[in-house]
Amino acid sequence: MDRSLFVLLLLSGLSWSSSALYREYYYINEGMSWPEAQSYCREWFTDLATVDTMDDVNRLVNIVDVGYSGSVWIGLKRGTQNRWAWSNGENISSQYYNWASGEPNENASCAIFYPSFWGDAPCHLTLYFMCYKENNGYILVQLNKNWSDAQSYCRQYYTDLATIHNSGENNQINTMIQSDWWVWFGLFLDSWEWSDKWSLSFRNWVAGQPSPISGSDDCVGMSRTNSGKWVHESCDLQHPFICYGDEKRKQIVRLKLSCNGECALNDPSVQTAILNEIHEKLKSVGLKSDSKISWRKGKGEEVFHEEINHVVNSNNTCRRYN
Repeated sequence: MDRSLFVLLLLSGLSWSSSALYREYYYINEGMSWPEAQSYCREWFTDLATVDTMDDVNRLVNIVDVGYSGSVWIGLKRGTQNRWAWSNGENISSQYYNWASGEPNENASCAIFYPSFWGDAPCHLTLYFMCYKENNGYILVQLNKNWSDAQSYCRQYYTDLATIHNSGENNQINTMIQSDWWVWFGLFLDSWEWSDKWSLSFRNWVAGQPSPISGSDDCVGMSRTNSGKWVHESCDLQHPFICYGDEKRKQIVRLKLSCNGECALNDPSVQTAILNEIHEKLKSVGLKSDSKISWRKGKGEEVFHEEINHVVNSNNTCRRYN
């Protein structure tokens, strides 16, 4: 006799697609320290918010409660190594550099362009600066601003402070400045790292931050009321926070299995073998590697229960089969 059994299968964290560049953000309106917020985001989503562009900043600002005026944790924290990075967040793994002899001496954190070569200078100096506009080249701005204010100006009116990828671009900028000028461009010294180890270096600091001195103020909060600008604060402070990634939902799937003769589907070893096979099948169609599946037990602590079939005969009498 053919026998059918039902089972409920619990899938935790099931997700069928993801994107490395476009992130879904989730505002969590509960005060936690930065490490607590990080643990929460990793348990229920992917991680604390990582930010790549001003569009991302605006999205974060828009999901924070309108009535809230304090800081919101994002996923940036002070790291252990300094490295030169681009203001627009470009990857620097295959980088062109054109430092003058003896530069950078790393006594300063922002890069200047002077005829033909680069040097480093204190970020508080007020200088002319070079912006760029996507698909429209370099723009020399003859206003005296510190590096941070120059960055904000370029992002407001153009795309960002200038990046330089090769000698041709370096020569192009060289023709735009006079021999005695120092000009800011988009290179800066950075020691901050994303919680998810994302390598890009987009930053949106409040003017005068971050401090180069490491201490207790090693975690980053965003201010909704200051155009999403970032400040570094003590990691122990209690703030709401923003996670990113697919929300880890639980989904229950009902399966029906059939067998001939005696079925041993409530044997734990058989259940484990079936579960492993299902997991491999789901991975082949996009189940994330950190997703979990498990059997859901019913009454009597059994996973499977037999289906009761009712058959109606031609004389309209009902017979039941187990």
